[in-house]
Amino acid sequence: MIYVVYAVIVSIAALMGFVLGAINPEGMDPTLFFVVDLPATPVGMVIFGVSTIGVGLGALLLLVAYIADRYDDAAV
Repeated sequence: MIYVVYAVIVSIAALMGFVLGAINPEGMDPTLFFVVDLPATPVGMVIFGVSTIGVGLGALLLLVAYIADRYDDAAV
């Protein structure tokens, strides 16, 4: 179930990246992980949004899953 929510959130990030890239406001210069400069086009913004949200949220999701697996229900 949580993976469906993760996929939906990453898909929303992709959609918002496409919309922002299509609108192309002034001064938008996305930099992927402070290393790779991306163009402010719809595709560049989709790559930026999906990778940034995907990695950030994915790391938190893996951390929560790891802690939940190690939690001892019998000790409570």
